[in-house]
Amino acid sequence: MQLSRLSYFADFFLCPMFAVALAVVGLFGRDPASLGEWLVAAIVGLIAWTLAEYVIHRSVYHRVQPFQGYHDAHHEDPKALIGAPSVIGIVLIFAIVFAPLLPLGLVTACGVTSGFILGYFAYMMIHHASHHWNARPGTYLYHLRLHHARHHYAHELGNFGVSTAVWDHVFGTALEAQRRTANR
Repeated sequence: MQLSRLSYFADFFLCPMFAVALAVVGLFGRDPASLGEWLVAAIVGLIAWTLAEYVIHRSVYHRVQPFQGYHDAHHEDPKALIGAPSVIGIVLIFAIVFAPLLPLGLVTACGVTSGFILGYFAYMMIHHASHHWNARPGTYLYHLRLHHARHHYAHELGNFGVSTAVWDHVFGTALEAQRRTANR
């Protein structure tokens, strides 16, 4: 859905704040070994986000109403500030990630959720940059931008990953770049 600038950009500030708050809550007053546990959990959360991003984009944004309609609007106007209302993503992450992991311990639940939120933040930044910034050729952002552009402009569905192309290769949905050849 079309968002105000405030609502669109709010999560760009709230996500890092929540991730840091979760780190403080999970690690405050704990022994140094807890930092290692938290870091491993955060990496797991970050990796889990990349898979969730792929699945959500492929299975929800392209198949389930009303999300498909919102996503179609984004495809029609990629520069429009279209997305979920601010904080909804964070609330869903807490409900789907943090709450079920709490029985494993506060450090683990906070770590995985922080990683997941930071992955969501990276996705939002990369997606926004893909449509609004000019990335320097040869950079990782440039390659991600090209990968995402193929998703928007190809005649077939694919390239569902935004923050990484790994899952598109794993699940066979990677769209290859069209090579331009000179007519001879």
